[in-house]
Amino acid sequence: MVLRKTMVVSALLAVLIFSSVSYSATNYSIVSSATGGLWYAMVSAAASLWTDKVPGVVVNVEGTGGSVENARRFASGEADFGMLHATHLVDMINGTGVMKGRPSDAAMVMCQAYDSPQYFITLKSKNIRKMEDLKGKKVVFGAAGSGASAQSQTALKVLGIEVNGSEMETADAARELQEGRIDALGQTGAFAAGLAELAASVPIYVIPYTKAEIKKMSDYSPYYFEGKLAANVYAGQTEDVQCFSFPVLLCANKKVSADVVYKIMKATFSKEGLNFLKTSHKQWDPSNNPIVVKQMKATYHPGAAKFWAENK
Repeated sequence: MVLRKTMVVSALLAVLIFSSVSYSATNYSIVSSATGGLWYAMVSAAASLWTDKVPGVVVNVEGTGGSVENARRFASGEADFGMLHATHLVDMINGTGVMKGRPSDAAMVMCQAYDSPQYFITLKSKNIRKMEDLKGKKVVFGAAGSGASAQSQTALKVLGIEVNGSEMETADAARELQEGRIDALGQTGAFAAGLAELAASVPIYVIPYTKAEIKKMSDYSPYYFEGKLAANVYAGQTEDVQCFSFPVLLCANKKVSADVVYKIMKATFSKEGLNFLKTSHKQWDPSNNPIVVKQMKATYHPGAAKFWAENK
C-alpha cells in the first residue's frame, strides 16, 4: 500500500513538473519562404537550435512567400523572427518600395545571415547566354511575395530588359522550364532544391552579368554589390558565375523581449550553434555587419545590441 501511494505521488509530481515546464514555455514564430524553399530549410535549423538551447522558448517555422511577405508580417505583428533582404528592410524603415506608404520599425536587426547572389537560370539548349538575350522571353521572376521575385524584377527594370514575366514557386517554375513552357527563371540564394533537381535532370545554364550591368545595379542601390554564384552549386555549373549580391538580415520583432533575443544570440553564436547552422545549410554565414546596419539606418534589437557589445 505504501509503495502504491508513493508511485501515485511520484506520478502526480511528474505531471505537475511537466505541466509547469510546458506552461512556462513561450511560442514564437519565425517567417521563412515557401515550404521546401531555401529560407524554409535555413530557419528550420535556427528554430530547432533555439528551441533546444534556450529554456522556455519554442520557435515555430511559418512558410511564407519570402522577403516581401516577411516584411509585411513583421509590420503587422505576425512575425517574431525572420529573414529580410536589406533592400526590403530599408523599404520598411522608410515606407518605400514594397512597403510604400506603410513605414514600420517592427523589424530590428539581430545579425547578417549571409550575402545572397541574384541570378537567372535557363537551359543550355536555349540560345540565351547573356542578360540581354532575355528580352521578350518568358521569364518567371520567383514566387509571389518572395524576395527572389522582387530582386529579379528590379534587376530587369534597372537593366531595361523587358520580358514576358510571371510569378511561380521555384519547383513549379523548374518543371515549366524543363518542359519548355518558359525560357528562364530568377533566383536568389543558393542552393534551391527545385533547381538542384532540374540541374540533375537536364543541362542548365546560369546567365552571367557583365561588369557594366553589375555597376548599374550598384549605382541603383548601395546594398547591391559584385558577387558570384560559386562553382558547383548546381550540377554542370563548373565555374563561378558573375552576378550581383546583397545582404540578408536575420531580424527580431521589437516586441520580443531583450532577454529572449540575447539568449538566442548566445545560442546562435556559440561554437556548437554556428557549427549546427553551417552544417544544416551551407548558405548560413551569420556575422555582425554594423557598417551595413548603419547605412540602412536600421536598429539592432536591444538583445542583439547587448550581445554584440560584449563580443566586439
